[in-house]
Amino acid sequence: MFTPYDSEEWPARSLLGVLSPPARREVLGLGVETRFEPGEVLLTEGAHDRHVLLLLSGFAKVTATVENGETSLLAVRVGGDSIGEMAAMDGAPRSATVTACGPMTARVLQPGVLHGLLMRRPEVSMALAGIVADRLRWANRRRLDFRGYPAKVRLARLLVELATSYGRPTDGGVVVGCRLTQPEMAALTGAAETTIHKGLRELREAGLLETGYRSTVVRDLPRLKRLADLAPEGHEGHEGHEGHEGNEGNEGNESPKGTDGPKGARGARGPDSPKGSRGPDGPQSPEG
Repeated sequence: MFTPYDSEEWPARSLLGVLSPPARREVLGLGVETRFEPGEVLLTEGAHDRHVLLLLSGFAKVTATVENGETSLLAVRVGGDSIGEMAAMDGAPRSATVTACGPMTARVLQPGVLHGLLMRRPEVSMALAGIVADRLRWANRRRLDFRGYPAKVRLARLLVELATSYGRPTDGGVVVGCRLTQPEMAALTGAAETTIHKGLRELREAGLLETGYRSTVVRDLPRLKRLADLAPEGHEGHEGHEGHEGNEGNEGNESPKGTDGPKGARGARGPDSPKGSRGPDGPQSPEG
């Protein structure tokens, strides 16, 4: 199993990555360390338990069931991330299912332990609130991407987010720590699997991406950001829709029905959306 991070290299945007060393040491001393096997369910949608998991290694997938009974992939979580904090805070049923994608270890914190930590460590409370806000923004961006961008640009935007949130520098690029299958990328971008296959091939041919066994390396992150219509660091807003580098031929049937632009979309599933996907009007809660 490829474990992307150890205790010294937590992803910068994860809970363990943003905490100061003293706060991190305290958090890592709480709860009970537990091992999970591949395919094991960590949290179950609709359950009323309230514990929180602090992931130490491996990665997990966050899924939810949509109206037609299909399962939709919402997000991924890796070592350093917390999961289940929403139910611990408000007592509501779990909003999603979280499943291990390989051997994993995590610390299990009961809600009382979490509440005590947040009371005596405002730093942890602020960090956790910021992470929940980031996840909401991520979910909202996915909705807007479905409405306003063709499939290849949505794929580029997903890869940029994975690289910046969960990547680590390597010679000549950034290694994306969590390896997603093409169907999973299709679910996260609202695209057909054949479109994702084509988009990945074009990114490799353009020298932007390198894929191998259990690894994905972004070779030119600045150029991938331009393709993704993302503003460079230090700038707010988008760069505009000036052609979307390499975007020719991606309009039309490769965009979900009703996504001519940000206006007028109704959230209908077009020919490019995977079966069971709710598209832009899908669940916003990453996990609870």
